[in-house]
Amino acid sequence: MRELRLKIGKMTCVNCANAIERAVKKLEDVEEVSISYTNSSGVFLLQNESVKEAIKNKITQLGFEILQDEVKMEEVKQKKLQKLRFKLLLALILSALMMVFEIFVFNTFSYNLQLILSFVVIFYCGFDFFFSALKGLRHKNLTMNTLVALGSLSAFIYSLCVYFGFFGEHLYFSGAAMIISFVLLGKFIEEKTKNKAQIYQNRLQNLEAKKARILLENGEIKELPSSFVKTDDILLLSQNEVSPVDGLILEGRAEVDMSFLNGEFMPVLKKAGESIEAGAIIISGNLKLKANKKAMDSTLEQLKDLVFRASLFKSPLMRLIDKISAYFVGFILILALLVFLFYLPNLEKAFLHALAVLLISCPCALGLATPLALALAFEKGARNFILLKNPVALEILSQIKLVLFDKTGTLTQNTLSVFKHNLSEENFLKLAQIQTQSSHPIAKAIAKKSKESTLKGEITHQIGKGLIYKEDENTYLIGNEELVKDTKELEKTREFLNTCDEFAPIRVYFAKNGICLGGVALSNALKKGAKKLVDFLNSQEIKSVILSGDNEKSVAKIAKELQIDFHAKMTPKDKLNFLQKEQEQYKILFIGDGLNDAAALQKADLSISFSEASELAKQNTDIILMREDLTLIKLCFHLAKRTKHIIKLNLFWAFSYNLFSIPLAAGAFSLSLSPHFAALMMSLSSLAVVLNSLRLKMDKTF
Repeated sequence: MRELRLKIGKMTCVNCANAIERAVKKLEDVEEVSISYTNSSGVFLLQNESVKEAIKNKITQLGFEILQDEVKMEEVKQKKLQKLRFKLLLALILSALMMVFEIFVFNTFSYNLQLILSFVVIFYCGFDFFFSALKGLRHKNLTMNTLVALGSLSAFIYSLCVYFGFFGEHLYFSGAAMIISFVLLGKFIEEKTKNKAQIYQNRLQNLEAKKARILLENGEIKELPSSFVKTDDILLLSQNEVSPVDGLILEGRAEVDMSFLNGEFMPVLKKAGESIEAGAIIISGNLKLKANKKAMDSTLEQLKDLVFRASLFKSPLMRLIDKISAYFVGFILILALLVFLFYLPNLEKAFLHALAVLLISCPCALGLATPLALALAFEKGARNFILLKNPVALEILSQIKLVLFDKTGTLTQNTLSVFKHNLSEENFLKLAQIQTQSSHPIAKAIAKKSKESTLKGEITHQIGKGLIYKEDENTYLIGNEELVKDTKELEKTREFLNTCDEFAPIRVYFAKNGICLGGVALSNALKKGAKKLVDFLNSQEIKSVILSGDNEKSVAKIAKELQIDFHAKMTPKDKLNFLQKEQEQYKILFIGDGLNDAAALQKADLSISFSEASELAKQNTDIILMREDLTLIKLCFHLAKRTKHIIKLNLFWAFSYNLFSIPLAAGAFSLSLSPHFAALMMSLSSLAVVLNSLRLKMDKTF
């Protein structure tokens, strides 16, 4: 199965996206199609690559535009917004002028002016509506543009007939112009909102390095497009440059802005031997690095891919609403015709009611209700370092009743930290200095305290015990109790470490020349926000349980700090079995980050992991946290609650508006609505959905 991605321009409403989906799905060798109106994008799963050109041709035949790259896409969006703003202002000014003449001036000059100005508003300012409507009709696609074009054109033609004295008494030139003005106003606000919903995606796009400086074997430096960088190429980076690839630093030191990946606003110091990701910005310093991957396979590209896929996702509810919207316009056209026939032979009354039905109905409010709220929720989450791979996660979060945590790397830091020691300062610094020569996680935790790493002696590693270091006439032992069991004064150190056992169960003994000098107790520190998260879950009556493969003592210590239940020494299969059993009673959220969590992450009703988790864990998760802060999960719950509430309000408004307004326009309550008032109500309907959705962006609670 092959995948094709396209950026699509000139979509004016949700029904445009639906029309593309329906048309392309009919092509041979097209397996699946997903078009996002809010993101102006499409993804196509193909059985054969030969169908690519047919897809592009079909989209252009429908009246839409294929955009070749992100830069052009952004340029087109900005030009579209500027053009829309100009046409909106012109339409509003001319329509207001027409209204003044219609109300206060009753002479031939006034009627002539109204005719000319309405012609400009309808056929210049509203040209895109007519163009899209005609394109759609050619391919049997009915959209909101069909209703707007037909409504404004009908009002204009009717007014022409009155103007030339064929029938009727009232001119509706201003009404026809107002239709275009109000719809343009709604479209302008909608486009602005769509752009706001894509700020995070644009930010990722801006982080992409366009050029790369490659150091050749002969010492020459060559500047090439970043897409030309190959694995193992040597690259040079200087101040204010962006890393084009993921790589290993060979030389140099630099302060690097990694906020796009880890959410930390403070620069990170990077030096030789450490890795750096594509998109990292050099604040100060210089680096020489070796490319680990091509630019197209970098962490930044993977993140952009996740964002792109999430933006195209359609929930079952969205697909149902798309189907309703697809038939909605046809239903309204038939209803308008029936209303027109019902009021005959009173031609003016028949025309006004039929026109009001055409203009007041609003498929856009229905089509925007869910995707716009989800797009803004996605943007809000991304701004808070929450990446929603699956937007349906927001719906499921509100149903969660049990949260299962992995321990190491999820509730606790991936690295150990020194909890306490009973060594003199001199001996502790010596221990730390020796530990710089070991890559063991325990050694790394102690080595952080070292002020220098130069050693003259010889190290011998004792597998499963520790290491022996000989320097001059001295022999040092560093390791577990088994390694130092024959040393003097061991009992004193053992008693000290026993007092730390509850909080720091990992112990290291340090002996010199047969005498135990002391010991170090280490622990996995709780991650930031772990206690706050558990307290929040308790307040929401959501049960929490730790599932860990660690020993019981280590897990019990964390569980006691958090005051939650736990299960220790669990294999990946044990975790999966426990989860499946509990799923008989609860909707379950699993939070983990390791390879051994992959099966549970996939099987859970909802799963969350961190950006630094294993690749397999991230593939099987619904939400990725871009910062090592568990309080972000609390924000996930809050975002889910707010989004669900806003979507419910949007759908309630969209359905209730159409159920009430269409009969009203048809004259069910013995009322007659003017065309421009019907158009205003239709625009306000879409505007209500847009403004209600924008409440997510304006939410100051996070």
